[in-house]
Amino acid sequence: MIIYCDSSVLLKRVLDEAGAAEFRSQFQGFIDGGTALATSALGELEVSRVCRRHFGDEGLEDARAALEDIAIMAVSDAILRNAADIPHRHLRSADAIHVASAFTLRADLVLTEDRQMRTACEELGLPVG
Repeated sequence: MIIYCDSSVLLKRVLDEAGAAEFRSQFQGFIDGGTALATSALGELEVSRVCRRHFGDEGLEDARAALEDIAIMAVSDAILRNAADIPHRHLRSADAIHVASAFTLRADLVLTEDRQMRTACEELGLPVG
């Protein structure tokens, strides 16, 4: 099983926000169960920038913790072309890259908290959690 995680979900591993503790427990269950977890290089960048914004230079340690056990997928030209072709008109560019990455990976499940990304995934037949 492959689970694609966008940055909003990965950040719950290190930020104290609503639902984070429950998510950490669920996420650890995926890892302990041998599920493959992935994000794109864009997700890695987004997590790193948010951690730096919240925690300063020490934020890189938190970013590493958020990305621990996560496979990082390169953002290829093909993914960018696929992202441009996603028909959902209100999807932001960065979210389109996440959706195209999950689609290319043939993810069994996409974890996101973004409503537009969720809708785009569902339109493409990607299960969303």
